[in-house]
Amino acid sequence: MTDIAVRDEKRYLQALAKIQDLVLEQGLKPGDLLPPEQTLAAEFGMSRNVIREAIKSMEVMGIVRAVPGRGTEMLPFTMDYLLQSLLFFQVPGNEAIVRQMFNVRKHLELSYMRQAFDALRAEDIARLREIMDRIRVSYEEEGVFSELDREFHMTLFRPIGNVVLESVLNAIWAVDVRFQLEEKRPHLPESVAKHEAIVQALEQYDFMAFARAMDHHFSSGKYTKSDSYEEEKDR
Repeated sequence: MTDIAVRDEKRYLQALAKIQDLVLEQGLKPGDLLPPEQTLAAEFGMSRNVIREAIKSMEVMGIVRAVPGRGTEMLPFTMDYLLQSLLFFQVPGNEAIVRQMFNVRKHLELSYMRQAFDALRAEDIARLREIMDRIRVSYEEEGVFSELDREFHMTLFRPIGNVVLESVLNAIWAVDVRFQLEEKRPHLPESVAKHEAIVQALEQYDFMAFARAMDHHFSSGKYTKSDSYEEEKDR
């Protein structure tokens, strides 16, 4: 890297830090606007090009967005960009990391299942029944239901209102829906039955049955860092 490139990178990072300080000092919230580039450049004693590059990087990170006719608007907090970027660079061709992700998902869902059970309303359970019916139809007609599986589990945990949990689960599902589809296929009938047991327990408002169904759902090798999808025989 040339001296000029190093100097430009340093200025760009300084601009990012100064904009961050300004956002915190002014208490800017989602929907609020950043000051114009010209104002920031004058305040920080930097060129507009440096400020522009810093703001562009914030756009890429999902922190702000350019709104025609308004300016640069702050966006709500989300971990989605961070997690999706991490997975994009770490997952391809690395089955061990994918298996570890599945294990993380298992422990997260089992840890939060009590909160999910308490937070679910009658309409949420009705929505899960609708998704379950679509899962069965999709399996019978197409032999797959990965996207519906994702929808089922996100619907199950969304009522908790934990945006970090939702982002983590979403990131793992983004990989899961495309991972080893043919290897999963022979075990899909078991998966259909497991999801049905979860819904039935919720419809009966029976937490112990729900907990057993969730535990059984995660009993396959997929979630225990093995190299197969076979059920654990001692469960």
